[in-house]
Amino acid sequence: MVRLLRVREGREADFMDAYQGVREGAMRFPGHRREQLCRSVDDPGRWLLTSEWESLEAIEQWRTDPDHTTLVRPMNACLHDDRWSGVFEIMTEAPVDRSARQG
Repeated sequence: MVRLLRVREGREADFMDAYQGVREGAMRFPGHRREQLCRSVDDPGRWLLTSEWESLEAIEQWRTDPDHTTLVRPMNACLHDDRWSGVFEIMTEAPVDRSARQG
């Protein structure tokens, strides 16, 4: 799952605190693999949230779980309405070549 977000100016700390709760809830939920939160270097108000799950069913169960609704409410209060979400399926993946980074 991918979310493109715009955090309200001055609400960044509240957003990070609220996201921490969402992330911890997701990490305890069956089927969750990992999370990544990124902030744009070009536009610090823009954020990218990625969430990897074992299956589409696991994502749907998380998104419809009552705890999810409760957890995301404070986070969403920090956001502008022009946010976007999408669910993507990985079609191909390249292994990480750590040797290329050394030296």
